[in-house]
Amino acid sequence: MNSVSVGAVITFHKEGIFAHSALRSYALARQIAADEGVDVRFVLVLDNADEETRRIVKAHPDLNGSEQLVEVSVGDAALARNAGIVVCDTDFICTLDGDDLISRRYFADHYKATLSLDENVILHPELVVSFGMYNAFNWQVDQAGPYFDRNSMLTINPWISAAFARRKVFEQTPYAPCFPTTTGFGYEDWYWNCETLAKGNEHRLAWGTAYFYRRKFSGSVNETSRSLNVVMPKTRLFAHSSLQ
Repeated sequence: MNSVSVGAVITFHKEGIFAHSALRSYALARQIAADEGVDVRFVLVLDNADEETRRIVKAHPDLNGSEQLVEVSVGDAALARNAGIVVCDTDFICTLDGDDLISRRYFADHYKATLSLDENVILHPELVVSFGMYNAFNWQVDQAGPYFDRNSMLTINPWISAAFARRKVFEQTPYAPCFPTTTGFGYEDWYWNCETLAKGNEHRLAWGTAYFYRRKFSGSVNETSRSLNVVMPKTRLFAHSSLQ
């Protein structure tokens, strides 16, 4: 396999000790990918991070010196991701959160899946295991399979925020800020999924990969948005009454 580069954009806020286990998981998957010729480069984005999170991230024992550290005060998940993406010069980009875990072959198998797919495809992990506030698991939906319904995007988001695609996909469709507590709009990843679908990107699965999603009792953007009953911004996916 020829060497290929992946920029793993990992966003941190106030994860504290959870940032330690997240980076351990990501670093293990990075090493496995490296053994197969996939060079994973971490971009660590600290957005209004508290002192404990900053200390844990900067001094993590699994960092190897190749990481890029980006510190911002944007206070928004979308803008934090964009800040990490803009410094990536890699072939592919992968978005991750600073308190979750991934399967060991996550990076290697995501890249392997791209070899037989169109260059505009966006990949997501096959299995999502939620833990913490509650425990659950679900299989995500492959757009090419029989269970995907484009119209369902009006009411549900079939994919979590973890996405893997060529760099140009993220450059062509940056994440849009929502600021849910002040605007009433939310779910920047849901909106991004809709916008990329509208542009013709196809959302597929990296079969055999798993994402372990920490469900926090407090401090989660998703839980805050849900409690505020936010709505998704108007998307071009349904701009022309395309329901069928």
